[in-house]
Amino acid sequence: MIETHLDQIAQESPFSHIHPGTKLLLAGGSLIFSLISPSFLVPLISGLCLSLTLLIYGKIHPVFYGKMLLLPAVFSIMSVLIIIFMRGGGEALASIPFLWMELTITTHSLAEGFQILCRVFGCTVSLYFIVLTTPLSDLLSSAKRLGVPVELTDLMMIIYRYIFIVYDMAVEIAQAQKMRLGYRRPIEAIQSFAMLSGVLFISSWNAGEGLIQAMDARCYQGEFPALEQPEPVCIASFLPVILYLIGLCTILVLTLDRSALHLLLWIL
Repeated sequence: MIETHLDQIAQESPFSHIHPGTKLLLAGGSLIFSLISPSFLVPLISGLCLSLTLLIYGKIHPVFYGKMLLLPAVFSIMSVLIIIFMRGGGEALASIPFLWMELTITTHSLAEGFQILCRVFGCTVSLYFIVLTTPLSDLLSSAKRLGVPVELTDLMMIIYRYIFIVYDMAVEIAQAQKMRLGYRRPIEAIQSFAMLSGVLFISSWNAGEGLIQAMDARCYQGEFPALEQPEPVCIASFLPVILYLIGLCTILVLTLDRSALHLLLWIL
């Protein structure tokens, strides 16, 4: 199961003993700086630093990490290609005839596409850092300490759990249908997909009813009790995070133009 594998990686991570607030500060700060940076340097440096941290110190297998980055990379590259050919400005570098149109690549569109690609890379790695180093229980406990309603955190836990249960069920049913040649022809594929959707809906409904009955049988009072024993904040791990974020902030300020810098100072 994917959920069990990811949560097992987070539980066995060398960073599991670090306070979740420190890891959230690191990933959240990197995510914010990557989003607001007008240059590609900040998200690129942030993504590379966090990736090296996960691979070297987090003991993440490079092949597994590459597969995780593959899906967002495909979607981002497709979007960036559209931006490169559709946006104008700057000096024309190349022109490609396509049907009745002529697609032109300019210096401005190429720079904008590369910036978006780096931004997606930096933000994706920031989220993966949390997923691969912090178990869901630590995330939910941190959310409760930040004042998030208990009902919302419990709902998040249930949804997170059942997403992967339904996914595994869908994979098993689809594999059984393929073994019985259910997707051999278009008409059969439509019928198989309709049957798959119906079975998943009924199974999800029954699973929800079963969960409610189990919660009532265990005297559910509106909150899932959990033993929370977070690790204390350690200066040895908190100080490098602060220095890293200060470095990213310095690079961000140096890459800002004068008008954007005045706006940032006015906001602060």
